[in-house]
Amino acid sequence: MVHFSAVAEPISNLSEWLKLSFEQQSRMQHLDEQFRAGVDGSDQGFEWRNTLKAEVIKEKFSITAELADMRTYLTDSDSPLDSLISNPLDILQANVTVPFSNLFKEENRGFIRLGRFTMDQGSRRFVARNRFRNTINSFAGVQARLENNRTSMELFYTRPTKRRVSGDWIDNDPRLDKQSKDIFWGTYITTKLTEQDSLQLYLLGADEKRDRPANQRFEVLTTGARLFRNPIPKAWHYDLESVYQFGDAPALDEVSQQIDHRAKYFHLSFGYSFDASWQPRVSFLYHYGSGDKDPLDDESNELDHMFGVPRPDFGPTGLFRAFQRVNTSSPGIMLNFQPATNIDAYVRWQRPSLAESAQGWRTTRYKHPGNLGEDHLGNQFETRVRWHIMPNRLTIDSGYVWIDAGPYMDLVDKGDSHYFYLQTILRL
Repeated sequence: MVHFSAVAEPISNLSEWLKLSFEQQSRMQHLDEQFRAGVDGSDQGFEWRNTLKAEVIKEKFSITAELADMRTYLTDSDSPLDSLISNPLDILQANVTVPFSNLFKEENRGFIRLGRFTMDQGSRRFVARNRFRNTINSFAGVQARLENNRTSMELFYTRPTKRRVSGDWIDNDPRLDKQSKDIFWGTYITTKLTEQDSLQLYLLGADEKRDRPANQRFEVLTTGARLFRNPIPKAWHYDLESVYQFGDAPALDEVSQQIDHRAKYFHLSFGYSFDASWQPRVSFLYHYGSGDKDPLDDESNELDHMFGVPRPDFGPTGLFRAFQRVNTSSPGIMLNFQPATNIDAYVRWQRPSLAESAQGWRTTRYKHPGNLGEDHLGNQFETRVRWHIMPNRLTIDSGYVWIDAGPYMDLVDKGDSHYFYLQTILRL
């Protein structure tokens, strides 16, 4: 199997201590027949993302600065524009990293990082640096890692970055981002059980909406465990992840106390990688993310997926982003294959339904009191092909998604939807 890095080699080593790298991602996308509430017809957009990173690397420390310009064009007034799509010119990273070694034991190594940074944690389902989505999550605070050949531990305590524009999102006018008053912290511990099997345990804490009255704050803990084996030829692979989230959610009115928050998430995938031409890999999938059983009762049950990315599990974001790990129960089958050394592709079928009918289809703005009598949204058929023309330098990425409308979509008077994108990724 040929693996292609998500990060390019630097433009050049201007010296032994300075590295520069640049990435440009352009995506044209089209959505035929809207599935969102209150919107009809089609939609289109052109997303444009440029990042320029400079790294000063010395023996006892390193300094990283990264600028990002993330814009969208050719959209309409009713396109779903927000901070997930547009964030014109701003500072994505600015931090200092101090490496260390031989802490507690000779084999231990790690680092401490201070400033604004991006990060991937665990399966990337709850903390991640976005790759497909046009805008990228960043955080300001402290991050530390300690690892050896078998076990790693990572901790962070941060304030998430609040992405902003001047005026409307459609105008792409820059405005400096700022750190929110929210607090987001966590720890991940990963250990090898065997040469192929690993166990991951984590705890995340979020104190959100701190700029609001005390009874309107969202204060939760997220506990998670993950057991996984990465795919290799002629072997079975699996990924089992379970999450329990609890704490306090905002009150239903201005005078009441906060309500209890109890939410769950579960992911299971398993399959086999064949040692054959095109290197086919078959996986069976299932996702469950809890929804609110009764939006008007004294308990919140909607999963908060924090700063995770839905793209690997649920399909494209951008103008599409139909499904996420919120109020969902979705089985599926996926086939990955590699017809050439520089081409990889997959096809995937999923059958998404609402975990709790009373909450509605969260990502499409459908909200309704009570149960409509149907929770099956439809069938999603997806394919993606990537051609790495110059590995680590130039990639062409294309994808297509068809939502075959189910009983729920029939009830809200929505039919089939088709989404297509074509993008280029240039790395220097």
